[in-house]
Amino acid sequence: MSKLKMIIERLTPRQFAMERESYSMYVFPEDNKFRQVCTWFVNQKWFDNVVLLFIALNCITLAMERPNIPPTSTERLFLSTANYVFTAVFTVEMFIKVVATGMFYGTDAYFTSGWNIMDGSLVTISIIDLLMSLISESSPRIFGILRVFRLLRSLRPLRVINRAPGLKLVVQTLLSSLRPIGNIVLICCTFFIIFGILGVQLFKGTFFYCEGENIKNVRNADECRRIPGNVWTNRKYNFDDLGKALMSLFVLSSRDGWVNIMYTGLDAVGVDQQPIVNYNEWRLLYFIAFILLVGFFVLNMFVGVLLKTRSRDS
Repeated sequence: MSKLKMIIERLTPRQFAMERESYSMYVFPEDNKFRQVCTWFVNQKWFDNVVLLFIALNCITLAMERPNIPPTSTERLFLSTANYVFTAVFTVEMFIKVVATGMFYGTDAYFTSGWNIMDGSLVTISIIDLLMSLISESSPRIFGILRVFRLLRSLRPLRVINRAPGLKLVVQTLLSSLRPIGNIVLICCTFFIIFGILGVQLFKGTFFYCEGENIKNVRNADECRRIPGNVWTNRKYNFDDLGKALMSLFVLSSRDGWVNIMYTGLDAVGVDQQPIVNYNEWRLLYFIAFILLVGFFVLNMFVGVLLKTRSRDS
């Protein structure tokens, strides 16, 4: 009876896991020939280079995807076949690494690295996409909805990060800088709100202008509306409320069309008043102060945080 009890205890999952802790996937011991072959493959430099080549080719085929490719064309057949080939190659690569290093347990287990988790997730998504594409051809329409996994194939180029040391360092620096960058974002938002409130106080309702053929002697909104064909309209970017002011300041910070907004502010006269060229040139200080504070100092703060984080990590 005691002997049978010992056998049952040895067959418990916990005991089984402890006895095979050094096994890869609880199947392949360290002296297994297949595992040794997989380990040899993983340690070869050309193995990663071949995988990088397939990732580059996969990026090319993803860039070739278009919605107007005929389903029965040679190009569509080529892209579908390439998807199957790349999915198979990446699955084999993942399987070889899992056999060589283990899946979850071990010092160098595959899923103990965040980068490998990303790689494994993308491979799993590719397999699910492949299965859904096969099922949806002969199944109800509901399976077609599940093919949204196909959209996630565009993330495959991210697998290059795990194999390019320089690129990995840049990404790690960016991720480790997220917390101090968050503080800078708060400072930037504070500047936006302050200048947005100031902009509302300075320019609320003053960006309107008369649009038409005969606007030479127009001085206000009433005179504009009396002339047939004229329209009293507002600028696309204005400061009538805080939301619109923040949008206008965002355009200013992006340097896209900021000159037009600045000159509109200089020409503004008042509410329901026709703009006059360079009516108040002192308002130029408002726009210059915003561009210097947000566009120059905040940008340099971002760069300084990244450089400080990189020097600290190195």
